[in-house]
Amino acid sequence: MKIWFGMQGNNTALWQEWVSAVKKWGRAERIHSYSCGIANMAEAHIRYDEAFRPSTQINLLHPVILDGWISGGLNAKSDGTRKIEQYDKLYASLKQDKAAMLSHSHGEYTMVWWDDSLHSLVLATDTYATRPVYYWVSPKGEWYAANDMRILLLVHDIPFAIDQDVCRMFPTSGFAVGENGFEDRTFFKGIRKVPAASYAFLGRDHAVHAHSYWGLSQLLNKKDLAGDAVPRFRELFQEVTADRLKDEKHIVELSGGLDSAAVTAAAIAGGRKEQLLAVNISFAEPDMILSHDKDLVKNMMRDMDIPGLIILGDATAKIPNAEIGRDPLWFVDGPDPRANSLVNETFTVIAEEYGASSVLTGEGGDFIFSGEVSVIDSLLRQRRFSEIYKLLREWSGGSMKEMLKLGFQYGIAPFMPYIGEKLYYDLLWSDTEYELPEYFTEEHRKREREINKEDHLRYRKSRELSVWGKRFHYDFLWPRARYMDAVGVTLPTYHPFLDRRLIEFSFSVPPEQHFDVLKGLEEHYAGSKMLLRKSFTDILPAYVYNRSTKTTYAHMARKSFMNDRRHVLQLFEPGERVFVEELGIIKRDIWWKHLLAMAIRSEDPNNDLGMGYQYMRSVIDLEIWLREASKGKEHLLDRSRPGKPRVMADIETVNTPEKAKIYSYQ
Repeated sequence: MKIWFGMQGNNTALWQEWVSAVKKWGRAERIHSYSCGIANMAEAHIRYDEAFRPSTQINLLHPVILDGWISGGLNAKSDGTRKIEQYDKLYASLKQDKAAMLSHSHGEYTMVWWDDSLHSLVLATDTYATRPVYYWVSPKGEWYAANDMRILLLVHDIPFAIDQDVCRMFPTSGFAVGENGFEDRTFFKGIRKVPAASYAFLGRDHAVHAHSYWGLSQLLNKKDLAGDAVPRFRELFQEVTADRLKDEKHIVELSGGLDSAAVTAAAIAGGRKEQLLAVNISFAEPDMILSHDKDLVKNMMRDMDIPGLIILGDATAKIPNAEIGRDPLWFVDGPDPRANSLVNETFTVIAEEYGASSVLTGEGGDFIFSGEVSVIDSLLRQRRFSEIYKLLREWSGGSMKEMLKLGFQYGIAPFMPYIGEKLYYDLLWSDTEYELPEYFTEEHRKREREINKEDHLRYRKSRELSVWGKRFHYDFLWPRARYMDAVGVTLPTYHPFLDRRLIEFSFSVPPEQHFDVLKGLEEHYAGSKMLLRKSFTDILPAYVYNRSTKTTYAHMARKSFMNDRRHVLQLFEPGERVFVEELGIIKRDIWWKHLLAMAIRSEDPNNDLGMGYQYMRSVIDLEIWLREASKGKEHLLDRSRPGKPRVMADIETVNTPEKAKIYSYQ
């Protein structure tokens, strides 16, 4: 694991104290550092084992640190070797127009460098902020930054103060259900994050200035692609996937859905099959059949002739840290966003066993290639009138009244300034807001209404895209990066769908090529992701690209709750101090009755607990995190200290020799 940190200020003693704290806490095996007057920066290489070793300290030759990889206008890879010529070119390029160089680059990275013209350190994130960059400014104007929250908390002077306003925002539809991120805010007062597609520096006024280098303006400049987008998508997707397959072996997280299947197919189409190890998280118990695609994934591995492993998460599908102190609290900035954090350790063990350097996921496919029914206005702008008539006739079932209604809603309304804005929200976004359960306080209900109003204003920012399908793409895509923060704790995790080139390409494709309205009438999923379905039919089995239903993860959520309900009930039992009650979020008596009822319902394998589970889980997760945080900074740092990963599940093998020594969960 590689972390970097930097400080701008004259307190040399505090910098040395910070470096020593990182060495001790992280058991760093080597540290590269650089000092230039008022600025210091360092990168530390941490292994997830418990062996103490003397740290080797080396001076950096250039004042630039990269974690991850970047290509295009800038070009470098963080592989532990620090090739001199590579960093020569990188630093020379960064001295030019920063915004221009970053906006013409792609990759998954964080960076810090010294800029003479600004007389400041500069922090930068990738297009989607797949990795966070945290910072804090002292009352004296000293600036501290790191690509890991835990490293920042090792600074003695940084206060440990929970931001209660952010905590109160968490159990609302925008975050509990919509999974939006908090942009530049964190769960700690004074500690901020650099926004996605931005760079930040410390001004002479001792304030941090963040500048966006890529966003809506770049998408507006993309011309609509003429003709069939499938061949170009296949070519581009192979390219962005190959960029993430630079080493001998990589894990691809194969869920059985279209997104991860497309990543696998793109790698195979590019001649990189030998570099793949497919890994799936499933369950052995028959009552979990609706929450995984175990048999389908096994067939995929066999039909595509790739080695694979099935992690059986029956015992480890648990709510992170429901039993306080049970598991490594690797994620510190609020409740853990990972679906199954315990399995994350198993991925690391597998990677070490097979020599895999990273994990590739299908994350982001839903955001940029799923599409929606809003295609009529796009066809109108292209003057494809006969296609509009045919589509409306079949969509309406031949009813003239319904044809006129649909034609107005999805064809005429997008051209109307006021009515169109209301219908855009009502037709595409209103169903994302779910009524709060009765256990929330009236104060919290008011908070929910205010946040929803802010969302309405946010959606209006996409009006310049004009075509509703593209607006939906933009509004659905941002800002949803928070859950990325913890995914690659022990192992670098890459997401081809979130590559800048793919996002830009997605916005150049007319909406009707993303979503087939007629196929989606019976089952919405059947009409979505048409580019993914059509691009790799020579590689993917037909049962994958013709899937008409999507596996629900609701039963996995039920299993997680059932496995941990005893610990969850203990958190809220009478006599316990309950932080979410003190914050004015829940009415405790009603909450307790609801929790008991859900604990009973979880016994039924046919019961997925419904959408209300999202709200319930957000309250539980927040309470767990607040309990941990209430124990103080030292407790969190000790709980989250890097340690040797464990095997956290039984594992089945497919197309690969048995390696029994790592495949038995104790």
